[in-house]
Amino acid sequence: MSNDPRLVFLFDDSEVHIFQSLAAAEGWMEAADVVDGEYIAALTDTGQVIRMTTTANHEVVLELTDETNPTKLRQLLRQHSAEAGQPDTDLDPIDFANRAWQLEWDTRWPKWPRWLDKRLHPHGPPQA
Repeated sequence: MSNDPRLVFLFDDSEVHIFQSLAAAEGWMEAADVVDGEYIAALTDTGQVIRMTTTANHEVVLELTDETNPTKLRQLLRQHSAEAGQPDTDLDPIDFANRAWQLEWDTRWPKWPRWLDKRLHPHGPPQA
């Protein structure tokens, strides 16, 4: 998709989920959660609003809208950072995503033995 955003931020009541494409986010989401209103917002790294819908076949569809709301993105990132115990986190969405992925990478399990970890994950954590 040529107009695919660099990052997709998906917010629910307690977490932020970060994806590198609309397709990755669609594949991870469940239609029942979209229908039930579990997600409070879906935004790109520039604050572009993403519409969340489902099909009759229970597939999630994410569509970029013409609306942008970078203030809401920063507000939600700030709120998530405070809840995670990092209220002074830089709110640049790209840096936020890279730090979140690095933290997830550092705490993943299993990551031993080292030779196998390096073979399975030669490039390290994702980067925006």
